[in-house]
Amino acid sequence: MDLELSQRQGMTLAMQTSMRLLQLNNLQLRSYLGELMTSNAVVELEFPEIEYRPSPFERRGAVPADRSLSKEQLIENQAAAGATAVHELLLQCAGLKLPHAQQRIMEYLIHSLDENGFLTESAEATAQVLGVSVETVRKCIVLVQGMEPAGVGAADLKECLRLQLIRQPPADATALRIVDGYLTEMAKQQYGSIARALQVPKAQVMRSCERIRSLNPKPLNGQSGEVATQYIIPDFYIVEDNGQLRCIMNDYYLPRITIDRSYQALIRSGQLSPADSAYIQNNYKQANEVVKFLAYRKSTLQRVVECVMRVQADFFLHGPGHRAAMSNRSLAQELSLHESTVSRAVSGKFFECKWGVFPLRSLFVHSAGNQQEGGSFDQVLQGLQELIKAEPPGAAYSDQQLAAQLTAQGLPVARRTVAKYRQMLGIPTASQRNSRR
Repeated sequence: MDLELSQRQGMTLAMQTSMRLLQLNNLQLRSYLGELMTSNAVVELEFPEIEYRPSPFERRGAVPADRSLSKEQLIENQAAAGATAVHELLLQCAGLKLPHAQQRIMEYLIHSLDENGFLTESAEATAQVLGVSVETVRKCIVLVQGMEPAGVGAADLKECLRLQLIRQPPADATALRIVDGYLTEMAKQQYGSIARALQVPKAQVMRSCERIRSLNPKPLNGQSGEVATQYIIPDFYIVEDNGQLRCIMNDYYLPRITIDRSYQALIRSGQLSPADSAYIQNNYKQANEVVKFLAYRKSTLQRVVECVMRVQADFFLHGPGHRAAMSNRSLAQELSLHESTVSRAVSGKFFECKWGVFPLRSLFVHSAGNQQEGGSFDQVLQGLQELIKAEPPGAAYSDQQLAAQLTAQGLPVARRTVAKYRQMLGIPTASQRNSRR
């Protein structure tokens, strides 16, 4: 029984190590391997001859591969290719192709976010500063709240959690009610009290509370403002070659792990004490597992990235504003992986393409409307604006006609979704547009 328990514990620890390595980006992995070398007697690392391989993209301030620079200097000089939280949001804003007046309000709102992504300035105060109507500001706030990461632009924690819950299927009315009025009780784990107040089973309350705890209470995690999120080297590049997209994993500067086998002869000779022999054998076991897990990490990340590349081809070819709807669940189903595996593979990873450097997570966007509606937030907004811009004079399309045309373009949306987004963009009704022409 003790042996079985020990084996189960060993398998659990191995799985935890595997999942941890999958979650690390390349810079974190390099640091992890360096720590492993100092703590494991049989692990040796072979580092590449140069610390830096130039990006395949020309960037202002790009740094040549100069062996005289230290690793820290090289990474810091890569900041020119790095992204800031504000920069990422502004790119998403540019992709909406809003009228200049709305664009100005959006930029003001984005720059007004605090370090955690909350918008604490009221719509009334913003309207007064910019000299615009409160209603227009509120519509722009809704647009900001539709950006990635989910929860950005919320006024407070409660709204931040609500925004995330609303985006994530399946719908959970109990979780929304807990967020609205029982966060204090949830923090104290008073599940029975919440269940009685909401008149729902305690088990449902516990499931909903667990879901709420999985949300991000700080969408920007202290990374707002004009401060670089971190000095980064992209984990992979997406390049265009004769109209075809290609993924290049940027693992050149990662050290190659090797295992010193000389200790095996000492173990076989009996020259080591039982304690020392057990210690070395455990080191060998850990080293072999890490080598296996690194191979799994690389193959899994490659599969996930190539799948993202296929789904988001329009983004890589045409730029911000062309993201398709995509979720951890949809990728997990396509790749036959667990949803949590996809989430870990995506976590903390960065990519570089011709449009700049972005977090991989920024390509995960929700569908417009309900789960049966196929277009992403970006695609529906852009398609809606293009249709209205091209409509014939005096014959403006109704919301139903706009929904039908978007559906014909492969963006199935309901009339109510079109009406909602049209209002968010400040576009009048069909009759009002006709009367203005």
